[in-house]
Amino acid sequence: MKVDDTRTDRYGRPMIVFSGVKKFSEVYDYLFDHYNGYKFGIVLDCSQDERPEQDNNIYVNFLDELAEEVMLEYGYSYDRKSDIYKHR
Repeated sequence: MKVDDTRTDRYGRPMIVFSGVKKFSEVYDYLFDHYNGYKFGIVLDCSQDERPEQDNNIYVNFLDELAEEVMLEYGYSYDRKSDIYKHR
């Protein structure tokens, strides 16, 4: 298994790319050993416009980097004054 933790996604957010993974537990073990206590999000996106090229890599994002994107996708906006997300 090869690990590339220097990549960023198209929005400039850091991500970890795993290639040559035989068992998913290898990814879990690597993340636990190197980032114990941190939460991650693995995006399983089936839309063609997001990643049209097919590859065998596993893309892992830091969860706090994805939270805002998910909330915006579902119609929420971040209110800095009250430090919460509000439905638009």
